[in-house]
Amino acid sequence: MALHIEKNILSFGDIPRLAASSRKTVLLVRHSFRQSLNDGTYDPPLTREGTEYARSCGAFLAGLGETAFGTSPRLRARQTAEELMRGGGFPEEEMRVYPEIGDTAMFTRPEYLDAALASGGIAEKLKSYFSTGKAPNMIDLPVFARGLLAFLTETDFGRKNAVLATHDILLVALLSVYEVYPFRLDDWCGYVQGAALFRGENGDWSIAYAVPDAEHRRKYALFV
Repeated sequence: MALHIEKNILSFGDIPRLAASSRKTVLLVRHSFRQSLNDGTYDPPLTREGTEYARSCGAFLAGLGETAFGTSPRLRARQTAEELMRGGGFPEEEMRVYPEIGDTAMFTRPEYLDAALASGGIAEKLKSYFSTGKAPNMIDLPVFARGLLAFLTETDFGRKNAVLATHDILLVALLSVYEVYPFRLDDWCGYVQGAALFRGENGDWSIAYAVPDAEHRRKYALFV
């Protein structure tokens, strides 16, 4: 499979137009603003701001056409996908949950993420991982990125287009390994930002960094 890298950042408003001339489109985005992980749960819901923001981002996707919505198992991702669906006026159908895009997917065992969160060392662990490509109990960064790309391009999501809600660490893995965007710890993948993949008529794929509004992209630091 040939993969073409688009260096320009796309706005969500570009995606319906590009999807119309593509055989298949997959939009993988980070969840919206969530409550703190320090509030007694590692699976917090969206804040009110996060709910409203996700819904407003969904409005940019109106007109995308036949679209399946999927999500990480985490509550914040499920709620984000629901609000994107509502904001874009898509029929509210049952969403499929994909562990492959969950925040534990890059760990060799799911429980290792919660253990790192409980120890308070997750931020340093992720800094090491994204700077060296390796960290204890995590799948090597290039290996994980290749597997994630294969999942996105080979899965039949049941519709011509798919919108999937996931987590920042997966998106940074994918977009940095394939040199789509040079993320730094102070220029991280923000809320409801992510990767847009388009399959052309010849079967090849292209990938781009996609944000709600490329002209007014907000920058974020690595935040756990």
